[in-house]
Amino acid sequence: MAGKISIVALMMVCVVGVQSHTYYLGSCPRVEPVNDFDMSKFLGRWYVIQKFSTASSCWTYDFIRNKTDDSLKIVQSRDHVALDTIGLDNNYRYTGALDVPDLNRPGFMRVRFPMSLAGKADYVAFATDYENYGAIYSCQSILFGHRRSASILSRRPTLDQPFINKIRSKLESFGVDPHDFSIIDHTDCKTLPSTSLLNVEVNPNTFSTGNVINVAKDVGKTVVNGVVDVAQGVGTIVNRLANSSSLLPASGNANREVELVTVGNRPNESENL
Repeated sequence: MAGKISIVALMMVCVVGVQSHTYYLGSCPRVEPVNDFDMSKFLGRWYVIQKFSTASSCWTYDFIRNKTDDSLKIVQSRDHVALDTIGLDNNYRYTGALDVPDLNRPGFMRVRFPMSLAGKADYVAFATDYENYGAIYSCQSILFGHRRSASILSRRPTLDQPFINKIRSKLESFGVDPHDFSIIDHTDCKTLPSTSLLNVEVNPNTFSTGNVINVAKDVGKTVVNGVVDVAQGVGTIVNRLANSSSLLPASGNANREVELVTVGNRPNESENL
């Protein structure tokens, strides 16, 4: 049942998610990456201070390098505005794969998120001192235009205004309007236990064939078992009523035959799902 509810929660997050991109006609503006960008210094936790067009809170980015194959990923975490609005604590993590197409420009990356139908997007680290502030610009070509986003990052939940002004001015110098930024609230942020139904995670394995089949199988078993539970309950009630002497007329035969309701064993009902 927990699996079923988790899928419902995931669908709700996906359907009512607030966009964190803005849409424009034409091609993506060209934003230059940091010179001699050093990903090893950029790795780790960043707090999102401002981000394009979002009402969600508690955004963080974790840049992670896989020690086995040297691959890169980004884990975006946040509280979802729809669930916050109705007073439910929640965590939503969205993991994307990063790659560097040109090793001579390490600050220019490409990102692919699991639910992105348009494929990879440009992902540019255009400002950072590695210790205090950072900034990411992303852009993805779509039919007749593009969608863009940008994030101002900090190693702490707050960032001094001069750093913010510096990043916004630099972004504007590339022809990207900084007025699309929304301020991210980091007060009252909670980390839910991994077992919480409102702790939702989407990563490249979420929609793998095997995972989807297993989830569907678990949900199917839950439905079948629920039907069997109801049938067994009805059978018990009918049996009790049928055997009750209070239901027989005064002149009736207490030993008359009664057809009892029976159901199959639960394991046999669901083992072929």
